[in-house]
Amino acid sequence: MTTFLHTADWQLGKPFARIADDEGRGRVQRERLDAVRRIGEAVRARDAAFVLVAGDLFDSATVKDATIAHALEAVGSLGVPVYAIPGNHDHGGPDGLWERPFFRRERERVAPDFHLLLERVPLERDDVVILPCPLLRRHEPDDPTAWLRTHDFTPHGDRPRVVLAHGSVRSFAPAADGGDGDDLPGQANAIDLDRLPAGEIDYVALGDWHGFLPLEGGALAGRACYAGTHETDRFPREGQRPGHVACVAAVRGALPRIEALATGRLRWMRVAARLGAEGVAGLDRRLRELAGERSGDCLVDLVLSGDTTLDDRSRLDTLLDDWRARVIRFDLEDDVRVVPSDDEVRALVDRPSDPILAAVAADLVGRLGAGGEAGDVAREALRILHGICREVGAVGGGDAGGAP
Repeated sequence: MTTFLHTADWQLGKPFARIADDEGRGRVQRERLDAVRRIGEAVRARDAAFVLVAGDLFDSATVKDATIAHALEAVGSLGVPVYAIPGNHDHGGPDGLWERPFFRRERERVAPDFHLLLERVPLERDDVVILPCPLLRRHEPDDPTAWLRTHDFTPHGDRPRVVLAHGSVRSFAPAADGGDGDDLPGQANAIDLDRLPAGEIDYVALGDWHGFLPLEGGALAGRACYAGTHETDRFPREGQRPGHVACVAAVRGALPRIEALATGRLRWMRVAARLGAEGVAGLDRRLRELAGERSGDCLVDLVLSGDTTLDDRSRLDTLLDDWRARVIRFDLEDDVRVVPSDDEVRALVDRPSDPILAAVAADLVGRLGAGGEAGDVAREALRILHGICREVGAVGGGDAGGAP
């Protein structure tokens, strides 16, 4: 039995342009590098013989030399041989990053046991045979595993045979939109596992899909797996398990044992919340429960709906500002409708000492039932008016009948 780790889609150097805050963007980029070092912890915990990287170690062929240097230092720290193939982001074609003199010098200096597999020929170890299927172009028109259909496996004896490939599996529909968005079945970088000689292959280490996913259908069911990205890099789709590596125990002629090991730290949380009876306090409580004590490791995509009073809308805005400051990224879809309470309406409309403001407020209240954009504009104007009055103490805790 041979135990190794299978990982993919590190995409080091990814810009994360949707994170507007420079500090937050830098934090996410650093975590991707730190997660490589956490793979080293998994290597030692499982006594793994080597690590396989199934493509897209880097985000592009034009990453900075500093990114290459930091990546190779992290790879060198793993303490075991690392075997990688290029993916579509860091393909192995001419003028790619793998040909840079800096890359070659740095690999020799800090990661001499990093092996880049650019040819579709077997790599034979004493304990396993690795069958690499590198992408030599960003968009390969042909199946990169096709060479294995006619390959002679006889010389490999009783050693486990492990295929290393990057792309979308034809029989796996979700991979069409779950990888990096570039590879569609029937188009570029498509892999047809069902055409491989299943009896000759013990494990297929796949890259491109960003969540941990053993494949359950087809001739290679139970012997093929997407490791997913080692650190979560987007808001996951339902059922995805990013932030893991696969620990694989392979034996010739038997199903491998595949275990997901967590290596990610960041928490990308999609939250849909409707303001109910518990109001703003209930929303805060729910976010705290989801984030736990790790709000500083969170990225939040919040969809809000429901109704709120003018006073609670002010409290909600304060709460949202607080959470925006706590987390790395805060996306908000705010569909909360402001519905003034009877007391709030009276405090704005019943103002004998300020008839102009009262008339404006009464007009806005009258427009609330208009629906559509007109009603939305009236609610927003009324909210602003209420906020101004609150600031000067004319509503809420102040004198409801006095001038602002």
